[in-house]
Amino acid sequence: FGHLVLCSILATLSTSDLVIDVKPNVISPEITPQLVINCSITNNQVQQLDLIKSLTLSRYNENTKEFNDLFTLNSSTLDLKQQLQLKYSQVSFGNLYITLSLPNPTQFDAKIYRCNATGDNADGANISLFAKMAVEYETNSTALIEEIRHCKKNENICKCSLKKVDHVEITQKSRFQFYASSEIIQELIEPLTLKCLFKTLIQGQKETSTLQSLYIIHEINGVIAFINKQQPVVTPIIDGHLKNVEGEIFDNESKDSYLQVTWNNLKHSESGKYFCEAHVNCSDGRFDKLIDIVTIIVRGSTLEDLVKVIQKLQRQAEVDQESLQNNEQKIKAIKEDVDTNKQSIISVKEDLNTKQESILRIDKDLDAKQQDIISLKDNMNTTEKDIIRIKEDVYTNQENILSITENIDTNKHNMSSLLENLTMVVANVSTAFLEVQNQIDEVNKLPQRYFVPPTSCRNVTSPKARVIVTLASGLKVMCDTKTDGGGW
Repeated sequence: FGHLVLCSILATLSTSDLVIDVKPNVISPEITPQLVINCSITNNQVQQLDLIKSLTLSRYNENTKEFNDLFTLNSSTLDLKQQLQLKYSQVSFGNLYITLSLPNPTQFDAKIYRCNATGDNADGANISLFAKMAVEYETNSTALIEEIRHCKKNENICKCSLKKVDHVEITQKSRFQFYASSEIIQELIEPLTLKCLFKTLIQGQKETSTLQSLYIIHEINGVIAFINKQQPVVTPIIDGHLKNVEGEIFDNESKDSYLQVTWNNLKHSESGKYFCEAHVNCSDGRFDKLIDIVTIIVRGSTLEDLVKVIQKLQRQAEVDQESLQNNEQKIKAIKEDVDTNKQSIISVKEDLNTKQESILRIDKDLDAKQQDIISLKDNMNTTEKDIIRIKEDVYTNQENILSITENIDTNKHNMSSLLENLTMVVANVSTAFLEVQNQIDEVNKLPQRYFVPPTSCRNVTSPKARVIVTLASGLKVMCDTKTDGGGW
């Protein structure tokens, strides 16, 4: 059995945040389902680097004794460039990390991998720091025998599984299409469009895989364009060509995922085979790669082709000339209409000037009326204030009247009570007076009953100064009861 060889070399101190990690670090044929290499910078910083410009993942080439760059990530734009085409691979990237996944790795993938960070230090000097890690290949016969025994025990299950995989592969291939606008292109004349399509399932079919990425590759020039799931399209610039690229990988089952490239001015060197690769993640955990090929021939333009192009251009020029003549006639008619419209505009301007003067006069009248309205408003405001004050006085008077009315009602009630009391008092006094009068009358009658007429005025007494008295002799005389003690 082989053993793991793990090398980790840092150009900086051991506490550097530049990290390369491989899982697993030992791979075995037909046993290891996937090899994952992660090149990253933790905490977005590396010792001795004040500015990080790029991150590169490389693999050691034993033939050239050098590291071949696989992917380079620009830290400022997050653009990922694929330097070397890998079969059956999947890559994801983001803020200062690159993760490469290799399904079903082989002995060829057991290499030394390097993570390289490039940038400027505190002095502004450009430096490069790196970390390495090796993956060892091991032929683990024990694990392989156990897997064979497991398959023998579950032979029927394995057969069914294989049949299912075959059916899935057929379904996947029927969904995958790659085609060109034309397989023969005239050099520097005709444009070329390549479209890679991963179609949705027919209604009722169950989804058994997930598309991860699409690549369009030329057999010599390398990657033309690629797109990863939930990431924008990446277009490497080759030979200075700018290509119109579009594409998208959809999660839902209602839209077809695609990658399309269109460019002009093709050269003979761009002839050859173009590959479309679809990297698929199956529901059973396997990674699959579908490949379709289109052969493009960029044919050199002959004199006959150039003549056809010139004739076509001449016909187009004649059509354009006719269009220009028609446009000139239209322009002349438009000019005449413009002249007519100018006269109309002049007349309209004069009318507008007259109307403007009228408007100015109206504005002055409006200003005067506006002032009158303002004055009226002021008067109305003053009147309104007076009305409010009068209303307040009326309300106050009403309250006073109500109070007086209440007092009058109270006084009336009191007077009624007093009148009743006076009536009762008068009645009582009248009754008492009558009783007293009766008593007086009785008293007055007593002297008449028992009265002995006086013989002279000497014995006459009376509260009055002079009183008429009938003497016993029957003579009526006036007696003086005051002078010298009376008796006269």
